Amino acid sequence: MEAKSLPRQLIALTINLRAGLRLASNQQLTPNNFIYSIDQLLWLFALIFSLEISVTYLAVDKPATFSAYGLNHLGAVYLFDLLILLAISRLVHANTSDTGKLILAYLSSMPIFIIVFQTLSMPTHLYYDHPQSGGLLLLLLLAWHLYIILRLMRIVLSLSLGKSFYLATTAFLLSLSSSVFLPYSQLWYSDEPPQSDSLYEKLYKLSIEDLFYDQYPMVDKTLNGLTSQRPGITDLYLVTVAGYGLENVFLNEVEYVRELFDRRFDTSGRSMSLVNNIDTLSRYPLANRHNLSDSLSVIGEIMDTEEDILFLFMTSHGSKDPKFSVNFGPVPLDDITPLQLRQALDQAGILWRVIVVSSCYSGGFIEPLRTPNTLIITAAEKDRQSFGCGVKSEFTDFGTAYFKHALDKEPDFIEAFDIAAKWIKQKELREQRKHSLPQRFVGDEIRDKLSQLGEMRYSESTTYRQTYR
Repeated sequence: MEAKSLPRQLIALTINLRAGLRLASNQQLTPNNFIYSIDQLLWLFALIFSLEISVTYLAVDKPATFSAYGLNHLGAVYLFDLLILLAISRLVHANTSDTGKLILAYLSSMPIFIIVFQTLSMPTHLYYDHPQSGGLLLLLLLAWHLYIILRLMRIVLSLSLGKSFYLATTAFLLSLSSSVFLPYSQLWYSDEPPQSDSLYEKLYKLSIEDLFYDQYPMVDKTLNGLTSQRPGITDLYLVTVAGYGLENVFLNEVEYVRELFDRRFDTSGRSMSLVNNIDTLSRYPLANRHNLSDSLSVIGEIMDTEEDILFLFMTSHGSKDPKFSVNFGPVPLDDITPLQLRQALDQAGILWRVIVVSSCYSGGFIEPLRTPNTLIITAAEKDRQSFGCGVKSEFTDFGTAYFKHALDKEPDFIEAFDIAAKWIKQKELREQRKHSLPQRFVGDEIRDKLSQLGEMRYSESTTYRQTYR
């Protein structure tokens, strides 16, 4: 292309983009509003691919790595759409000129469609965080795409409304089907943080055999360090469990909670942690079902099960099954089910229980664990996700709300839940997330039992109630 023709090409491109905008926005339009040439087809392809690369880059966390496979997928999608238009042109016996006009008009409308689609979906990851609103928006965008194709049939090919609707719907459905049979590949991928590479390197250097052989003496040493119960005093025993070993957020939570309880609830000497984390293998036993069951069994022997209370805090990812995720990379560990947890507590003979499960779908733990002597608190309803985990997170939303914003000031476990649930709802409203709906079950007997911990409450709680409630 000669340099002197470049301005003319750019002017023609501007005219075509303006006509494409009119096509996509229901403005008056004729085929003569477009400038047709092979050069313009190439310019439009270059612009479309540049836009796709740019807007998808903005949508991913940084740093990001470009994938050439994404270009293959993108090219296949647009090629398939153009083949559909060519087939329709052949079906209606359109001449070569009208076929060229059809393809150019379609490509001219795509830049505005790409910009609007990505702009609406990118800011809040709408389709993941708000499936109902995101689904409605997606339907509207798809309907818009169908409308663009319908106008192409009417304006460029001069077909009747009925025939245009039939052919446009067929073309739209065929285009939509490409998402099923064309292998998908993103243009950009978020790079793993450097610490993640280091983490996996460390994990795969572990001797799994040595790790498992170390567990029994480590659990035994931890339990032997616990202080016996005090007759006539309602002692609180604390067990914290960080199940998912590939994110430090869960370790952060159990260590904060243990420090808080040792300081505020007199659990010093009566608290222990089970943690899956590469940096704590010499400090804490692994968080797995057998270590948890063994620990509860020994604590049941140390405490006065008729007098003392167990506070069990478990934090990790979760699933709808429901299950509590126990994951440590290449180390084979099984997730924990509510029934397995109930069985471990029953076999330990622990009567008075406060159980806090912080994970997605954790509401599914309530029904299997409920007894008259149990308070159960979960971060989410059984069909809802909770938020705030991730390699970059310091604390989950529930952990922040319950332990930092509520329980650190209001030591009543039940009242603190009300404060935390309100805080979470307000945060999720601000962030336009689907509400996690934290849940609480209070057994008939546990409320009076918890009142016996009243002497451990501190004077600031009165001020806190007056200020925040």
